[in-house]
Amino acid sequence: MVVGFLAVETLLISGLIQSPLLDNLTGAALFIHQIQHWAFRFLIAYAGSLAILLYLRGAENFAAAAAFAEAPVSMGWLAAHGVLLVPFALLSMLLYREGTIPFPLLAVAWHVFGFTAALALFAAVAPLKAWFSALRQSRGLPVYALIPAAGALFAFKASQKLWGPAAALTFKLVRLMVQPFSPSLISDPSTLTLITENFSVQVTEVCSGLEGVGLMLVFCTAWLWYFRREYVFPRALVILPGAVLLIFLLNAVRIAALVFIGDAGHQRIAAVGFHSQAGWIAFNLAAFGVAYAARHSAWMNRSVRQSPPVAHDATAAYLMPLLAILAAGMVAHALSAGFDLLYPLRLLCAVAVLVVYRRSYRGLDWNFSWRGVTAGAAVFVLWAAFAHFFTTPAPIPHDLAMQSRPLQTAWIVCRAAAAITTVPIAEELAYRGYLMRRMVRADFSTVPFKGLPWWAIAVSAAAFGVMHGNLWIAGVIAGLVYGAVAAKTGKIGESVIAHATTNSLVAVQVLLFGQWQLW
Repeated sequence: MVVGFLAVETLLISGLIQSPLLDNLTGAALFIHQIQHWAFRFLIAYAGSLAILLYLRGAENFAAAAAFAEAPVSMGWLAAHGVLLVPFALLSMLLYREGTIPFPLLAVAWHVFGFTAALALFAAVAPLKAWFSALRQSRGLPVYALIPAAGALFAFKASQKLWGPAAALTFKLVRLMVQPFSPSLISDPSTLTLITENFSVQVTEVCSGLEGVGLMLVFCTAWLWYFRREYVFPRALVILPGAVLLIFLLNAVRIAALVFIGDAGHQRIAAVGFHSQAGWIAFNLAAFGVAYAARHSAWMNRSVRQSPPVAHDATAAYLMPLLAILAAGMVAHALSAGFDLLYPLRLLCAVAVLVVYRRSYRGLDWNFSWRGVTAGAAVFVLWAAFAHFFTTPAPIPHDLAMQSRPLQTAWIVCRAAAAITTVPIAEELAYRGYLMRRMVRADFSTVPFKGLPWWAIAVSAAAFGVMHGNLWIAGVIAGLVYGAVAAKTGKIGESVIAHATTNSLVAVQVLLFGQWQLW
């Protein structure tokens, strides 16, 4: 749990460091940044390797585990952790900016506050002597974990040498796909550039497809580990090379499609929307395809032979509405030239999925009262305050303003309808209905909302906040309020109406006061 909190907080606070500033670092600032960059990767690898070694050794048998289970959470240390995060976040914003404060002083203060905040979180979960006791009983595993962590970091660094050859292979595959349909295609192997009559694309190392390969390896490894009791090994390992080959080929297809779209006269859509979203679409399609094939293959999955597939999956019922919105958003962005004119697609997809799974929601209490409405209004006030400081006011998007009045009206109606209805329902089903209860028990659908522990509410709120970009702090607080009102009343209807109230007031702020940056 501690590692999860630290990982989420680190990712969120790292967003406060403006990436353009990192491109111009020199001297001590560059040296410190490189150390932080590789140290963070090493810590991730170390946490993963230590967790695996503890699991294999049987960490649940340690006497210290009982001490952790019995130790109450120290609210004082938890509060200290939160207080220390504030200057740590502010220092993160100032660390690489030019100012009057000397960089060495900022760097030292940044590390001191970061270390003490992490130490306070450990102390909040259990007394420090319990941590030292667990360390003694681990029989040197924390030291042994350094070896696989260092090996993983070395493998990552060595893999960067594959980027050039992978980009060259991708270039050849794309040329084979495009050439039959574009006889005038000009290809330059020295610069890995493809040129048509109306468009040109350079296959750089970033376009090599290795990022997708890495993501797919992580996904498949996690999948096989989580469902390891269902699969027949070593047969199931065929998933790994098959998934890698699939995502690599899809990356080449993505670039070929980019060439075709640009050559057809839609250069802005190709360069802006499709280029930024097609990679994620390809990865999601590949991951879904691999997972579906692996789950339904009797050759490698023994559970297929033992029992027929379940007709109604509770997890899918709670997650699919939000996933449908995200998938529709990716498609809409991929087909846009900067402005999301196809936003109504999200509304339609969400409604369709909610209708399909409507029977799965009958056991939920959708009633609500003034508590939810009041909570939602309070969140709006907080949201508006954060938006004032962390966003830049923006007028109506130019592409929307250029549309005809009926089209403008239709888009705004769909945008507001989605924000007030389908988005609150889908997000509350996913974050409060599923995640908040799944943290308590695997069979989450049997967990009542009333009386859920604070840490389950906090985890779902953190996940909710991550999805809200620059306003992630407001998102975390909003998630805490929505989760608390559901846990207090025992009704998901209260969190849904709170969420809908917030979004309704945001819509009013956008439409009446021209605060379009909130949409």
